[in-house]
Amino acid sequence: MHERLRRPHSQIMDWMRRPLICFGLLASLPVGATTGALSADSFSPGAVLAPAQQQSGQPQPAPDSGEQSAPADQGQGLTLSDQLIRDVFQPLQNGMQTQNIQMVLSIFDKKELSAWADLQAQLRAFFHQYDQVNFRYQILQVTAEKDRGTATAEVEMDALPYNFGQVPSRRSVQMRFQIKLGAKGWKVAGFSPADFFSVGFQQPAR
Repeated sequence: MHERLRRPHSQIMDWMRRPLICFGLLASLPVGATTGALSADSFSPGAVLAPAQQQSGQPQPAPDSGEQSAPADQGQGLTLSDQLIRDVFQPLQNGMQTQNIQMVLSIFDKKELSAWADLQAQLRAFFHQYDQVNFRYQILQVTAEKDRGTATAEVEMDALPYNFGQVPSRRSVQMRFQIKLGAKGWKVAGFSPADFFSVGFQQPAR
């Protein structure tokens, strides 16, 4: 009689212990498991786990269709000022600051610029004397008609000489560029002051 009464009681106790054992398993899992793989989103009905690359936020490459799109026109959608920055002022700035004479000369139209040889000699003498160059510009005005135009820019340049005994050079001037549109973009056909890149540049009075 006592055994029959005890059996249901023991079964009830076993049944009550089962939830405790389950919760104990959850509590013993690492923190990352409860916040990541065991999160509520992971167990939502119909949820599909994304691949690891997609979960990390990295963009997936587009499937290769076997076709390549044609290159877009480099000047499409650009204003005249944007085109001049791309073709003239940015290469000029980079060329001066890296002392790359060929990059600086690339913005000029060799056939149109009468002082091409003088400019080349001025740049060589300038980079031979000055070590570090900081070149800045701000476009003030641009006008063009068909393939010809002008651009006015505020230009500042600081240059430190190789010889510490020499005085650093600081130039701040409003420059005017005559520009011409060619097959490879805008080029400079002339500029003033013409001695801006010369070692003996004289700051004009304002």
